[in-house]
Amino acid sequence: AGELCRDEFGKFVAEEIMQGGISEHRRIIMTALRARLPHHARHEHASFLIQRALRGAAEPTEMSEMAEELLAHRDTVQSLVRNQFGRYVLRDLSQSPEHAQRVRSMTRSMAGELEASKQGRKLMTGLMTSDGP
Repeated sequence: AGELCRDEFGKFVAEEIMQGGISEHRRIIMTALRARLPHHARHEHASFLIQRALRGAAEPTEMSEMAEELLAHRDTVQSLVRNQFGRYVLRDLSQSPEHAQRVRSMTRSMAGELEASKQGRKLMTGLMTSDGP
C-alpha cells in the first residue's frame, strides 16, 4: 500500500479507497501512510494523500494523531517547511481550527529561516493572513 501511495497514479486509487472504500482497505492505506508519515508528508505524491486525510478523509482520531506526529518536533516542522510538498501539508494544518495556533507558534520561532526561502515566505504569508487578532 505504501508503494501505491507514492505512485503518480496510484495516489488516485488510494484516494478513492480513503474516500469510499471499505473500512479494512481504508485502514490499510492509513497504516501505510502513517508508517513513514514525515517522509510521506514531503513526498511528491504521498503528500497529496496526507492532505486529503487531514481535510477529512481520515477518521477524526487519525487526523489528530497525524497532526500531532507532524507537529511534535521542531525538526519535523522544519523539514516540512523546507520541502515544496511538506509546505502544502503545513498549510492545510494551519487552516484547521484544531491545529492552526500550534502551526503558527511553531513556525513563528523559525521566522528568520522561513523568510530566507521562497517556500518559507509563501507559508509565512499564508499564516499571517489566517492569523487571528
